[in-house]
Amino acid sequence: MTIAPKVDETSTAFQSEAGHCKDQSWVSDHSCTGVASEDTSGSGAVGRGVIDFAGQDWREACIASKQHIPAGYTYLGQLIGHDMGHSVPNSQVPYAVRPGDATDHRPKRHNAIENPLTLETLYGAGPRVLPHLYDQKTQLFRINPMSVITLPHLTDDPSVRAIADARNRDVHILHRMTAIMMRYHNHIAQQFYDALSSTSKERRHLAFSLARNHVLHSWIAVIREDFLPQFLAPEVAAIPMRELRKFEVIDAITMQHGVMRAFHTLPRRAYKFPELRDLGALVLRSSQHNERKLSSWPLDWSLFFDPAREGTKTGISASFSPAFRPRGGVTIDKLDARTARDLGPQRLDGSDIQQVLALMPSKWSERLAPAALARDFTQKVAKPQGLKLTEGEVKRCHIHLILMIEAQLYGENGRFGPLGSLLLRCKIEEAIANVRMVTPSAVAPILPRPNRFIQIINTVIS
Repeated sequence: MTIAPKVDETSTAFQSEAGHCKDQSWVSDHSCTGVASEDTSGSGAVGRGVIDFAGQDWREACIASKQHIPAGYTYLGQLIGHDMGHSVPNSQVPYAVRPGDATDHRPKRHNAIENPLTLETLYGAGPRVLPHLYDQKTQLFRINPMSVITLPHLTDDPSVRAIADARNRDVHILHRMTAIMMRYHNHIAQQFYDALSSTSKERRHLAFSLARNHVLHSWIAVIREDFLPQFLAPEVAAIPMRELRKFEVIDAITMQHGVMRAFHTLPRRAYKFPELRDLGALVLRSSQHNERKLSSWPLDWSLFFDPAREGTKTGISASFSPAFRPRGGVTIDKLDARTARDLGPQRLDGSDIQQVLALMPSKWSERLAPAALARDFTQKVAKPQGLKLTEGEVKRCHIHLILMIEAQLYGENGRFGPLGSLLLRCKIEEAIANVRMVTPSAVAPILPRPNRFIQIINTVIS
């Protein structure tokens, strides 16, 4: 696998990253490399020895040893990612520079989520600002107690729904999980309302505020005690907090477009449900017909989150699902490659990544040297399929692909490798540390205290 360097890298803006050329996926073609044209057999190869990280055969080979994490964590990861940030190009939105923001090296994208990990993706700006999302009398989410998806705002246009963040409805399972969280809030808010004094003029709004605080405590507990253990290398998960703080926290752009994009490796082509579902059925290309059909589908949530059940399993690997196509029909690896091109290099030699590598045990960092990573990946993963990864390609890889390659080689039971685990845990813990919450109220002391997402689900559907 060979990638020729570009002469004018300022204009091409990283388009040759890991074989990426313009709107191609992670696949080189003759316009980039002089290699033969694209293979259409689904074999995972183009020309002689070029790796297509979204090739069907390549995907199946990579994921075969990584299928340990219940598939529900795929979508929980998306919801957490949406709660961490919503990255938009600076050219598309005005924004205010906050005190302490760098002005000399301003990032090319802006985070539209102002308060990461506070469930802003669920609540938006709150009931007094978003009447389409909240009933103004009860200040509860506009969702029926038994609804599996959110209610249409207009009966003649079901694409406009009572949902704060439109990103949470494009994938049907994610939409259902968002509805679960909205129903969980309503369940908690009603308990607070019943416990508060009936003479309080702000009884409904106080119930909303107390419930949001309680739901956020539940959310943080789920992230720490349910989500992270699925993806962190055990050695990284065991690092004490005081030692973890010595690692430099990566910037928000690297988090959103590096670590979180590595989660795009998780979706599977098909899922074991009471009836077989392929990935295409779970992505809402039609806002009306697919949604009506899927909203009547009885879903067994334990197949999503219980590792003991025989539901579909997944894991972080060096591959993308060729069937993962968000709205617009563009495969997710193409979208990720375009973003990488727009942002410019975020690679192993980046200063933030280098600071983390310098503090890692040498047994971890030495095998992430480009030559070592290329050699080991070729021998253990690529060579059996007649392919090769070169040192030069590793140097040009965007960081999320590096983390996928590391996970393929060194991640256990579908988890990230040490570097990916460190970046994920450090950034999540930093975001949690910045969240200000109050101690859970004693007004309604019998409230549920879930620390796993399936417990939130069971609270709502019981």
